[in-house]
Amino acid sequence: MDALIQSLFVWAVTLTGYHDPGTLPNLSAVAHDSLTETVCDSDYCTAVAYYDLDTETIFYDKRMALDSDHGARGFVLHEMVHFLQHKNGIMAQSDNSCESRIELEREAYRVQQFFLKEHKQDTFQIDLAVAVLPSLCAEQIE
Repeated sequence: MDALIQSLFVWAVTLTGYHDPGTLPNLSAVAHDSLTETVCDSDYCTAVAYYDLDTETIFYDKRMALDSDHGARGFVLHEMVHFLQHKNGIMAQSDNSCESRIELEREAYRVQQFFLKEHKQDTFQIDLAVAVLPSLCAEQIE
């Protein structure tokens, strides 16, 4: 598992151009219910991973097969981008507006999408997620 995490980390550093902070994020598999309880406010939740700034941990749904599924690896890679954004001070520089948070997400999705395409995986879900990102800010105004 360590080799896999290091490999994904190299992808994240290479594709973002961020400085390697010299440490890797922690990685923790959790039950889906625990993950959705932390991430989602609604009963319907499609989240499968998230990065926790306080513990520098990527939590991912333990049902994902990281050892054999590039799609699952893509989600962890996405969260590694957030780790790098955090460790490189990008999150601290953000004004925490909806638009700024969307830009952070857009970058993580771009890296995830590139990774999936390189491994000949479908990116439909990522394309859809990127397409709906701007509407998230519009929903906050209403």
